[in-house]
Formats: sequence, structure tokens, C-alpha cells
Amino acid sequence: MTPKNDSMSDVDTASLLALSSEFFSIVDIITLPDGANYSYQEFLNVLLHAATSSTDSLESASNDLKSKVPNTRIPSADTIFNYIKSNSIEYILSSFRKINNEIFRMMKLKNNVHDIAIDFHDVEYYGCRDTLCIRGIKPKNGTSWGYSFCTLDVIGNSKLTLDVIDINGLSKDYSILMESLFERIEKMGVKVGTVYMDREFFNRKVISKMEKYKVDFVIAAKSNKRIKEMLERHRKENGDTSTVFEYKFQGEEQTFNIVAVWDKEKKIQYICNK
Repeated sequence: MTPKNDSMSDVDTASLLALSSEFFSIVDIITLPDGANYSYQEFLNVLLHAATSSTDSLESASNDLKSKVPNTRIPSADTIFNYIKSNSIEYILSSFRKINNEIFRMMKLKNNVHDIAIDFHDVEYYGCRDTLCIRGIKPKNGTSWGYSFCTLDVIGNSKLTLDVIDINGLSKDYSILMESLFERIEKMGVKVGTVYMDREFFNRKVISKMEKYKVDFVIAAKSNKRIKEMLERHRKENGDTSTVFEYKFQGEEQTFNIVAVWDKEKKIQYICNK
């Protein structure tokens, strides 16, 4: 499916980071706790260095700055995390959204067509499972508990995260989440080209919502007995080749395409409405 981004191809990552740095100095993404030993700018220096350098964590970013500018006050990663934790999630997200709205306005991204991706993310947690916002996740690195959240991104030559949403407590069909996401997209003035989604969205309620919003979509498809039977029938008739076939959920009239791409390891399946 041909990408439909009107403007993001002209926006490089360096430009986005430069704008973000400017807005971080205007909009405080956190409020420093009482008695903080470091200023907001000192906190921000490490955060921006982690985002713009080859360092892969706050700890390595802090250590890298300390080695490069040894006579400058540089907070440790633990200090930065403690400062962040002293703020509510709602406050940080509100600041993040204000900055994004300004980036969209300054870079004239509104009212242009953008492809977007909706992705799920799990972050492992090793503390008490009764902690706020912790839920069961796919076992990884010795734990089956963690934080789960969803990101809404403009994709293309550059990637811009529009929003981050906590999905703890949402129903597994995520139809309410889709309504919320499209409300946010509309408020931002984003015109949607194609929506790319994780396999968690492969269900009739989400697909019905996508048809309602009249947008093109591509969703990673989950295998089930019927799909496996159709793929096996294709394999017997045509060998190990890719294929496209119409599919609908049982009891539903609405049809969509399943695209099965063959490789030596496994068939990769997607559904789309084009």
C-alpha cells in the first residue's frame, strides 16, 4: 500500500528534536520536587542528551555528559527518575500533548494526510503486582507483570509520537480505545491516510470502527482454525506462495482482505480493506 504522508517526508529527525528542545524549555514537562538539588535545565540537559546522542539510556547519557563536561553539574539517572516519579502521569502527558500541538502548528503538519501506526508496548515490572497500573503481560525476562501502554505515531521518513495512552483496564476488543484515539486525532487536525495496527486489534469491533471512520487500514492478523484451513488449501493448490483472499468473521456480512506473505520461516498475515 502506497504511503500517504503529505509532509513528514520533508521533516527530518534532527528538526523534530530541535523543535522539541525549544518547547521543553518553554513547557515544563515536570515540576521539580521541593528541595531539588538540580535545576530544571540541568535535568533537561541529560534528558535531551539521551534523546539526541548514541547513548541508549539515561544512565549512560548522564555518565557520558559527566566525562565530557566534568566541571558541570550533571544529575544521575536515579535523580532524574526520582524527579519524574514525583509528578503525576496526567501532568506529564498533558505537557507532552501541549508540546506536540505546538510542533504540529510550527511545522505546518495540520490538515495534511499522514499514515499513522497504533502500537502496544509492555514494560516489565519486578515489584509488587498490586502496584497501580500494573497488569499481566506476556512473560519476558523473568516476569509476567508490567506496564502496558499504546502509542499513536505519525510514520514515514520521520516518526513523531502523537500520544501515549495507558491501556490498563480497557476491554480486550479495544473498540473504546479506537474511539478515543480518533477523537484525539481529530482534535489535532490530523488527516489520516492508512492506519497500521498490532494484531491485538484483529477483531470485529475494531474493524467495524475502522469502516465507520472510512480510513484505509492494515492490521497484523491472528491465525485461527478457518484461516489455517484456507491457507492450507491454498498451499496444496499453489505451493508455498503468497496469497490474498476475502474473509469475514462468522455471523458478519462485512468482508475484508487477508494478505498472507510467504517466507521460509512462516506465513506473515495482514488484513486490509484495499
